[in-house]
Amino acid sequence: MRLNIFLSILLLIPVFVFAQNQSELSSQIEKLNKIYAQSIISNDTKTMMSLYTEDVVSLPSYQPMIRGIETLRTLSEQVENSEWKTTSFDMKTTDIIPTGNFVIEVGNYKMTMSGPGVPDWSDEGKYLTVWQKQDDGRLKIKIEMWNTDLNPWLQMQQSEGEQK
Repeated sequence: MRLNIFLSILLLIPVFVFAQNQSELSSQIEKLNKIYAQSIISNDTKTMMSLYTEDVVSLPSYQPMIRGIETLRTLSEQVENSEWKTTSFDMKTTDIIPTGNFVIEVGNYKMTMSGPGVPDWSDEGKYLTVWQKQDDGRLKIKIEMWNTDLNPWLQMQQSEGEQK
């Protein structure tokens, strides 16, 4: 009987540790995502870049792959200095998958932007972020990918139909 109880406890320990680790990772990523979203809304490239590894790979919708933090910084500063502004940005994590020194995050986003001579523009879609655990325990973005759920060709066709 004692052996059965002991074995049951031994089997439950990894489940408890995994659940605790998942909860801690989810909390840490949620905080980082809030910093990320706020830095986008406030056009704070410096804060945003602090969330990335030096060798980041970014795979944005409708653009070529971006490699390295310096290239990403340059492109982010161009957006920061443009007349386009993100007015709202919300991320919702749906999955956290820890694996070794990496944590894979899957989620959905919603955002609104404004630009010169254009009414507010809304977008929503999904994203995948690979976070890398740093020596100091922090997580930084190693790889990111996102794409819209909205079909721009369908939107163009609808606009053309409205103009006729």
